Amino acid sequence: MHPPPPPPTTTTKDRNDTKPSLSVANFYGLQPEGLKNTQHESSSTTTAATTTSPYDCYVFVIYCPNHRKVAISKPDDRPIVWLPFTTSLITSIIDDYHYTDNAYNGVMIILTDNNENQMKILRQQNHPQPFNQCQCIEIFRLQSPQTSKFVVRQTYFVELNGSSNQQFVCCQDNKHVKWIAVDELLNNYVANLWGPELIQFLRQSMKKPILQQIQEYSLEKAYHFLPREVPRNIEESILRSARLTEKDVERLYTDFVEHCYPSTYQTFESFRCYMEKFGFNRRDCRLNSLFNAFNFKNNGFLSFHELLLGLATIEPDTVHGEWRVRFIFRYYNNNCTGNLDMNEFQKMISDMNPGLSSSSSAESIDLKMKQSANEIGTKIVNGKTVITCDDFVLAIGQHRFRGTSSLCRSTKSLFLQISRAMAAKALKKSDKFHNIESIIDQFQGICLNCKEKQYRLACHSIKLDSNGSIIDVSQIINYHNNQLKSPEELAAINYSNEFQFNMESSAPNLMIKLIREFHPNKGTNKKPNGLLENDKELLWKLITALCNDMNRLLDHEDRCVRILSPCYVIGDIHGNLDDLLTMEQVLWKRIPCVGSNFLFLGDYVDRGQWSVECCLYLMAFKILCPNKVTMLRGNHEVRSLQIFYSYKKECLRKYGETMGEKIWEITNQIFDKLPISATIDGTIFCSHGGIPKSAKTLQEINQIPRKLPEPEKESPIAWEILWSDPCHQQQFIEMCNFFDIDHHDTNGYLNNIRRGTAYHFNEFATTKFLANNGLTKMIRGHEVPQQGYQFHFNDGKCLTIFSSSHYCGNQNHCALVLIDQQQQIVRIIRLDTYNKF
Repeated sequence: MHPPPPPPTTTTKDRNDTKPSLSVANFYGLQPEGLKNTQHESSSTTTAATTTSPYDCYVFVIYCPNHRKVAISKPDDRPIVWLPFTTSLITSIIDDYHYTDNAYNGVMIILTDNNENQMKILRQQNHPQPFNQCQCIEIFRLQSPQTSKFVVRQTYFVELNGSSNQQFVCCQDNKHVKWIAVDELLNNYVANLWGPELIQFLRQSMKKPILQQIQEYSLEKAYHFLPREVPRNIEESILRSARLTEKDVERLYTDFVEHCYPSTYQTFESFRCYMEKFGFNRRDCRLNSLFNAFNFKNNGFLSFHELLLGLATIEPDTVHGEWRVRFIFRYYNNNCTGNLDMNEFQKMISDMNPGLSSSSSAESIDLKMKQSANEIGTKIVNGKTVITCDDFVLAIGQHRFRGTSSLCRSTKSLFLQISRAMAAKALKKSDKFHNIESIIDQFQGICLNCKEKQYRLACHSIKLDSNGSIIDVSQIINYHNNQLKSPEELAAINYSNEFQFNMESSAPNLMIKLIREFHPNKGTNKKPNGLLENDKELLWKLITALCNDMNRLLDHEDRCVRILSPCYVIGDIHGNLDDLLTMEQVLWKRIPCVGSNFLFLGDYVDRGQWSVECCLYLMAFKILCPNKVTMLRGNHEVRSLQIFYSYKKECLRKYGETMGEKIWEITNQIFDKLPISATIDGTIFCSHGGIPKSAKTLQEINQIPRKLPEPEKESPIAWEILWSDPCHQQQFIEMCNFFDIDHHDTNGYLNNIRRGTAYHFNEFATTKFLANNGLTKMIRGHEVPQQGYQFHFNDGKCLTIFSSSHYCGNQNHCALVLIDQQQQIVRIIRLDTYNKF
């Protein structure tokens, strides 16, 4: 556990006593971290109120019995899922006679998407109401850590009446709300839950009669495990061991509430967003293990006490007792079975012995693991050799198994970081009011405390010539001596020196330079030449260096990579070096100074004559711009297909049997670890082939093993993503009729008879997969449209893109896609490569 220092947190504004009425200005969908400012202007008056979370609010479970759907929040920038809510500054439910009216107004705001004209129509006495009931199902009082006063979160169950109403159409997505099937929620098919209340309230409201609950969470409960002089239990012991004071607990309680509210728990999505402030990257694979370790109740979400005890456990100086030992066991028990299998135990042994973690020491790790397992004792459960938690705790307690004390510790006190962040926040408080437009602009993230970043000065200045090429690089004067302090910054300088700006000797820069020089002499399709055919020793050194760096980069990428726009999406390359270098001249000639992100959808090899050169170029591009370039795996990045087609033959033809076989194998070892899919802005799903039948959520995709030498055998999910194709409804029905299958029973998937593997998927399957994951569109490659692109389905929610012109002698064009969230546009770009041949 070695996270870098956290970024500073953001300003939280004080709350005054002004009490505005509920209005359209109070509704913003899901905005954890609080609606810190609300302002409403009427025709005659303007009222303003500043708030800080927590704040009084109304939460709504809006259910449509006709379609069995429920309304959820719909943020613009991330697919976070929670209940829609409105804010209302009520000081006391008992004293406020109109709180029910406010709840009705809140429902109207949500159902009409703040459309005042439609609200007026629906409020008319002779007009049928769009819902049968608006019943309070929970009153939750939360003690504010800033003021010690209680705020109220009221939850209402709203059932639409389902009557025919020309003025109101149910289950219509709008700017702030979308509708999803109840069964998807109750069966846990919905990803990225911000808090578990969505499912809890829905289950509660499905029961008849609906019972009202009254709950309260106070500072007194937050202090429940505050350590006494003589600890009463193991929980108090761990807090005392971490030297936590009442003030530390109060600060964490404040931080926790501000992060989660209106939810009062942390799901995994909320947890990893929270841990970003401690320097963790959202993609850090350790976060899933940490969440499991924190969640000792094993219910899928964290309470405040679980977070408190978890953070105390990983403090640098916490005593290594039974609580920490069980925490470490949960950390490595990723399967949450309660027993460590040998793969999980091997990961623990590797972390305990970092000097043995290289591939050359695999035998040493295996020997150490067997010795340690014998020291602890193993059992056979369901045919597998495992280590139980009790045996693990006992072996450490009896000193039969040593070395675990260093595991799962932060290098710095996280509570000290929280304390400093709170002090900085207090200094930045302001009573300045803002208008509604500025509030909406300010709160574009899910959690502002977690979103705020501190910019870091680049290590070098560069000089560009008129063609955009780098001709001079210089380190910024005195930067190293005066400002650099952390190992991360020193590593950044070394990376810049070694890779990005060393145009003469670094492997990726040299590789790109050699490929550019090779291009005019590459030969023809009938007589192709190979890069460095006459200097195979140099080529092998460069390829080895590239593959080593690629391995390190890919070890930290998710199976489904999150990418932000602006982003260029590029389809199949298939060894077309001409088109690839044309893209370079048009889109990224200033390597490594590229402004946009680049996503390649796979199929870099086979069919074309320069597959070796294309995949080496893209690997070098990825190394030079690791956070800007993402390479997905295509179905041709698989050995069995390359043997059948041309990539292996190309390697052997250009470099001989021995060297060609080595080049083919080492590049395929990189292909084995490439990500399987990506999302852009949390809205667009991207893959080489399509969506998987075997998985409903992105979490399941992220659980695909990192290394897949034989994806067909090792991961049905990955194989289906690589090979599947979209199919229009009429064609889908015709195929079903041909095979005497009722298309209603297929769930939108049918065996892909054209490919001989994987599936055809129709619009129904696509819509369901996208909805499950808070997505709206998908982009894929895998097929060759004549114009370079093709839209599928009625609303064009699926787009095929192909980026290799004249594929196999065909007269197709080269195209790519630009995603620009700022302009909210998906733009098709065709490159003028058609007439170059």
